[in-house]
Amino acid sequence: MTRVAASATGGRGNRRRRLGTLVQALGLVASLGGCQALLLAESFEGGDFFFLENNGAVMPIWVRGDTSSGTFVVFLHGGPGNSSYSYATAPAYDRLAESYALVFWDQRGSGAAQGDPSPESYTLEQFAKDTKKVVQLIRHKYDVEALFLAGKSWGACVGTAFLLGEGNQEGVSGWIEIDGAHNLKEGIPLSWEWTKAAARARIKRGSEVARWQREIAWYESRPAKIDTDYFLRHGENLNDLDGIYRDPAKDPGNFFPLSAPIPFLYQLNAYFLNQDNRLRLESIDLSDQMGAITVPSMVLWGRHDGTLPVALADDAYDSLGTPEGDKHRFIFENSAHVPAYEEPELFVEKMTDFIEAYR
Repeated sequence: MTRVAASATGGRGNRRRRLGTLVQALGLVASLGGCQALLLAESFEGGDFFFLENNGAVMPIWVRGDTSSGTFVVFLHGGPGNSSYSYATAPAYDRLAESYALVFWDQRGSGAAQGDPSPESYTLEQFAKDTKKVVQLIRHKYDVEALFLAGKSWGACVGTAFLLGEGNQEGVSGWIEIDGAHNLKEGIPLSWEWTKAAARARIKRGSEVARWQREIAWYESRPAKIDTDYFLRHGENLNDLDGIYRDPAKDPGNFFPLSAPIPFLYQLNAYFLNQDNRLRLESIDLSDQMGAITVPSMVLWGRHDGTLPVALADDAYDSLGTPEGDKHRFIFENSAHVPAYEEPELFVEKMTDFIEAYR
């Protein structure tokens, strides 16, 4: 695996120390994971791996797949605080990597990202600026003929903010929003209501009645606000109510287990990043601005998504300023929040059709 240190801000003095720290941390956590950790390491072979430094953050980028195709898909992961690497080796992305170059980047304060960024840098504006640096770096390092952005969940919020920046749509062949967080002001209350409805359905079936009564009371006693308790408790409820994966058997185990090294690290990062509600997520609403986005666009959503319910798919589609002939929407009928894992063949088909149409 090629490792190239790349910097958006200059300075090389601490790179070896930072890389060493990362390796030591991964090694420590890998010791917890046993054979699973070794299998994960093998799945990350090949491609180019390098770092982008920007405004205090040292962010890893992995480019895998067919770079000779000239078509690059920059993947913006969810969270805030998750890791692109929890998706990077999913079968659906393995298939896409056969035809295109896929760019997996861990955002500041997320996944395997390093550095010492100030808490004040954790703003949507800064995440969008980082995205611009990633795009510039990919264009500098490779012969890019077509570049697509694909934003998953929180990544769709970051991607939307980037596209709204002056001149940032130039050279972008297409935008893909996947179960996206472009409007959390509406999305969080919708998730709250979805969870309470799903809990009531479990009570009606006589399943864990006391627990779900307790959880409904918890939701009704507090505002629909994102904080550390939200991520831990609401996330667990969504998982147990099949609002992340409709079919729990499709869950690769990358969201909460301690035995998978990179996901374990990104859960620590997510905990820190969302402390004190730094990003004020519940106030984010980009819908009214999305009419300024005119590049070819596709909205993909799981019908049974509890994290960001499917009503937001219509909001995204209707808000985009992309001409009707270049604006696409598809709902995965057997998926919740992660269609790439839940309906991988269909996911690959929709992604491929869109990329081929606009590259």
